[in-house]
Amino acid sequence: MSKVLYVEDHPAQRDILAQMLELNGFEVAVASDGLEGVEKARSWLPNLILMDLRMPRMDGFEAIKAIRTETETANIPIIAISAWASAKHKERALSAGANEHFTKPVDLSRLLITIGKYLTE
Repeated sequence: MSKVLYVEDHPAQRDILAQMLELNGFEVAVASDGLEGVEKARSWLPNLILMDLRMPRMDGFEAIKAIRTETETANIPIIAISAWASAKHKERALSAGANEHFTKPVDLSRLLITIGKYLTE
């Protein structure tokens, strides 16, 4: 079973998407901000990370950069998920090291296809 870490500060959004992922056969862990997300990525070593961008303590951009600097986590695929839909924010997420950028609300079927693509590579 593939492990997905979902880093999101909004409890309702976090719970709903985590449940959808579990229903689709993934083992899911959650973190409520970027700092906790980096710590869980280190300790749990997920197969893929879903990362919100605007969060307290450490935003998603910094969390992605931190994950990319560590040998154990550097190659984990990261999909940024954000309410920020501008090309500037998408480019900033990709420059930080995200593999993909999705805008909220997320199209679940498209997200699952994208997750599947990274987990079979």
